[in-house]
Amino acid sequence: MARTVYVDTSPTAINGKRKRKPHYVYDGEKIFEVNKLTKLKGIDEVFIDTLFPEIYEEILELLKKNIKVYLLKDTRMLKKLRLENNVKKSDENDAIILSKISKDGFRALTIQEMEKKVELKPLINRYELLSKRIKTLKQWIKNDGYDYELKDTVKLMEKDKKDVAKKITGIFSDDAIYKEACKILGVKDSVDLAMLLNEVRLDLPLDCIKDYLGLTNNKNNGRYERRLRGHLSQLANTIYVDARRGVLRSFHEKLIITATIEPKKKALYKIQVEILKILKNVWRTVNEAGR
Repeated sequence: MARTVYVDTSPTAINGKRKRKPHYVYDGEKIFEVNKLTKLKGIDEVFIDTLFPEIYEEILELLKKNIKVYLLKDTRMLKKLRLENNVKKSDENDAIILSKISKDGFRALTIQEMEKKVELKPLINRYELLSKRIKTLKQWIKNDGYDYELKDTVKLMEKDKKDVAKKITGIFSDDAIYKEACKILGVKDSVDLAMLLNEVRLDLPLDCIKDYLGLTNNKNNGRYERRLRGHLSQLANTIYVDARRGVLRSFHEKLIITATIEPKKKALYKIQVEILKILKNVWRTVNEAGR
């Protein structure tokens, strides 16, 4: 009989900037903690609630050891079961609740998808670091009125950023969802789109994705993924500007109408929501075609 564990994962189990929080594991009898999933011994299956970028390498290592790893399809199930069973929210309780969800509520992770995520992770980190540094240096130059020969540094960083972006989009060059989404959105070699597809879970309900990216009225009580929201905003802005200039080659008429008729702030919000709907539909179509 396969030995199975259920894990409430943590992004700070190893390198938490402020406070480290371990992964909480339930083996059907007891709860225990590990700071690395690869320290789990004598197991055949691992069921996890969330796939954080910080654990990509650990998941890949497990898969290469022929250990099956399953990801919860809809995290709302945890809250639903907590309420039904009058259980207080905690990492330990969530690990136990995972064991109450049928296998159909999870999807199997593959070596191929995790290898892709592991390859992309350092490139994305470098791209985002360069973006921040370029923005900071440009602000310094603007505020002080002197460039301190920083303009040459900015140019070098911008060249490096373009090279990294090319590598990221190159990894997605044969991705069916990426290619179809680029066609519908009217963008080409979009690094922001690549980053969204790499990390946003399109298998989740649209409302969950909107909550995750802060596109709901309460912005998920102030908790949402600001980094990915930034890439979504940048993609929406690119579409907005191209549509206003009349150069957007989109097959989605609603994007063009929204950009050209609505006030800018309202248009950008609507475009972001529409992007998510398009990505969700493309993901569904590609997956159904592959069955």
